[in-house]
Amino acid sequence: MAQPATAPEHLERTVVARARRFEREAVAELCDRNLDRLYRMCEALTGTAQAAEEIAEAAFMKALDGLPDFEGEGRAFDVWLLRLAASAAARRRAPGVGLRARMARLSNFDYELVALRVLGEVDSDRLSPALNAPPANLRAWLVSGLRELDDRSGSGWGYDLRAFDAAVGEVTAGADPDRTAATLSAPPDAEALLRVVAQLRGLLGGPPPAETVTRLRTRVLAAVAERRVQWVHRHHHGVATVPGVDRRRYPTRRGTAIALTLAAVLATVVGASFALLSSFAEPDSFLYPLKLTGEGILVAMDISPVSRADLEIKLARTREREAEDMAVHGKGQLAVEALRARYRLLLAAGRDLLSVPEADRDSGWRSTRDEFFAEEDKAETLIERDLESSGQRRAEDQAQAVVADYERNRRGLDAALGRRPTRTPTPGGSTSGQGST
Repeated sequence: MAQPATAPEHLERTVVARARRFEREAVAELCDRNLDRLYRMCEALTGTAQAAEEIAEAAFMKALDGLPDFEGEGRAFDVWLLRLAASAAARRRAPGVGLRARMARLSNFDYELVALRVLGEVDSDRLSPALNAPPANLRAWLVSGLRELDDRSGSGWGYDLRAFDAAVGEVTAGADPDRTAATLSAPPDAEALLRVVAQLRGLLGGPPPAETVTRLRTRVLAAVAERRVQWVHRHHHGVATVPGVDRRRYPTRRGTAIALTLAAVLATVVGASFALLSSFAEPDSFLYPLKLTGEGILVAMDISPVSRADLEIKLARTREREAEDMAVHGKGQLAVEALRARYRLLLAAGRDLLSVPEADRDSGWRSTRDEFFAEEDKAETLIERDLESSGQRRAEDQAQAVVADYERNRRGLDAALGRRPTRTPTPGGSTSGQGST
């Protein structure tokens, strides 16, 4: 599916400026050019028309709430709207089967990245400001995410992935993945990754039904009319008169913020209670999936990237302890799975920290970042030694591969977070090690 046509830059700025005033025609233009692509992405992610419509409508409503503070032109709005939907889909994803089940196992960041790049057809350069990460990093993380969807692991760092990124764009436009991969030299598994891209594109259905379009458009424009009345009332006292407006109480930003905060607190309490029921379960317990579900709810409902990263670091610490326990008790495969989950959580924590704009990186952010560095620096030699001593050589090899893969994957992330290599003496006289700013 081709990208929607957009107007020249000055007209793009004009349409958003008018939309900020909730002018019906401007919002209708933004709605009409995004509705088809937004709905199809949501349907591909959820697998049901009802959920797709609910998420698409919620994304539009959240965009309307944020319009007065939105800075950017129309094309930036398009990406923002798609990300709102991808983020909502990530929070309510169901287990599903097949490819959707593997999508459900991705971190929130990887889920959004794959959804926007492959299903939303947003190129890396346009995604860069939206996800607050350099295009080169996004390309490397996309490779990692696609490998996870192919039931493999591996970092995308160390390659020039610009040609591969262009090939992803070609496959999303309908090109044959095998033929497209024949011209690529990196990454070495480009053909398999492009097949995953083609499989993801296969989840896309046709255009939304006419009745769905009508319902969504009607609800969005009705909400715009309501907000337009409020906007006029707030900005043109004594000029515009709307019957009944003096007697009616309209929601304010403060009231909306309080309501959202209460809802978030309630959801957090429910998630915490749910997690507490199985908080002592180990990986070999039948209650363990409940424990992971409760933890997932807590992570998904935390709207602060720094707070979410802090929680993910603590959960990574828990996975390490579980891996040690499983290794000691001779359950090597469960130890490896816990170790793999630990590093997925650390990657998610690092990417959450990276998503915070530089202007907002205060002392709390730096403290959490340093905690992240300290946690990822921990050696897993105890787990490997326990696996070796109990004769679980295959699990030991797998654990070493998991650790090595993370070591490759962390380089670009650590550098983006401001970590600079330091040189520390070793007994043999050489130097090694890493440090942070």
